[in-house]
Amino acid sequence: MTENYTYYDGFEGEPEYTFCLYDNNIPVEKIHVWDGYFGDIIDTIEPDENGWTSLAEYYQLCLEFENDNWKVPDIPAALDQLMNIDKTKIKFPKSHEVLENLVEFFRKALESNSEVYIEYF
Repeated sequence: MTENYTYYDGFEGEPEYTFCLYDNNIPVEKIHVWDGYFGDIIDTIEPDENGWTSLAEYYQLCLEFENDNWKVPDIPAALDQLMNIDKTKIKFPKSHEVLENLVEFFRKALESNSEVYIEYF
C-alpha cells in the first residue's frame, strides 16, 4: 500500500483527513491531507438549489466525516464536484496541488471500480 503524507507534513497534531482507496476491501492507497487544505477546497463550493450535495454536504453539515471510516457513497458525484471547483476562490497555494491529487485519486477509484473511504482525525 502506498501512503502520501505530503499534504500533512508539518501539521502533525492538527486535524487530518485521510482519503483511502480500497480494492476488494484491501487498502491500496492513502492520501493524508491537513484539515486546512481540505477546508479551503470544500469552502469554495456553493450549495445548489437543493442545498449542499456530495462531499460538501457531509463537510458543511458535519455529518458522517466524524465517523472513523466514512465510505463515499457516490464517487462520480464527488469527482464531478471536485472537478468543477472554482480554483480562483482557493486561498492556499498548496490547496491547488491537493485538489489536483484528489481529482486524480477519485478518477482512479472510478476507473478501477474501487471504493473510497475518508477518515477524519
